[in-house]
Amino acid sequence: MQEQQVSSKRPTARDRIMRAAEALFAERGFEATSIGEIALRAHVNRALLYYYFEHKEDLYRQLLQEGIEKLRATVLAAINTTGSAREAVRTFLQGYLQTTYHNPGLVRIVYREIVGAQRGDEESKVLVRQFMETIAQLEQVLQRGVTSGELIPHDASKSVYLLFGMTNVFVTLAYLEQASYPVEEVVDHIMHVLFEGLSARR
Repeated sequence: MQEQQVSSKRPTARDRIMRAAEALFAERGFEATSIGEIALRAHVNRALLYYYFEHKEDLYRQLLQEGIEKLRATVLAAINTTGSAREAVRTFLQGYLQTTYHNPGLVRIVYREIVGAQRGDEESKVLVRQFMETIAQLEQVLQRGVTSGELIPHDASKSVYLLFGMTNVFVTLAYLEQASYPVEEVVDHIMHVLFEGLSARR
C-alpha cells in the first residue's frame, strides 16, 4: 500500500514535459528551444510529447495558461476571504509570493510575454490580457477596505497596480538572484506600507 502511495506522487510524462519546457523556455526563450531538447530533458520520445501537445506553440501556450491560472487562484483566494480587507490582502500576498518564488521559470516566461519580449500572436495577447484582468480583480479587495474604513477613500483601480508593483519588485529581485527575502518578511513590510503608510504622524 505504501509503495502505491509513493508511486502515485511521481510526476507523469506530461508533467515532466511541462517542467522541462518551463526550464528551457525560461533559460533560452521560445525560438531558441527545440522540441527535441524538451523531449530529451523530459526523458520522453517525440511521439509521446506530440501525444500530449500538438506542437511547440501549444506547449508554450499551455505553460502560459498554467501561470495565469496560478495567479488567478491567488486572487480568487483573496476575493473569497470572508474577513477584513487586511486579511484578504495578506492572503493574496502570501499566495502570490509563494507561487512566484516556487515557480521561477514560469514567472520568467509570463513576464517576458507581458513585456512583449517573446512572440506577439493573437493567442498570446489574449493570455496576457487575462493576466492583467485577473490582477485588476484585486480592486474588489481594496474597495472593500475603503467601505469598511480600513483604507482611506482612493482610486482602487490604480492602487491595485501599485500593490502588484510593490510585490513584483521583490519577485524581480529573486528572479535576478540579487536578493530573496522570506515571504512573511515581504508580506509584513508591504502590509505596513499599504495600511499604515510611511509618513510620520504629527
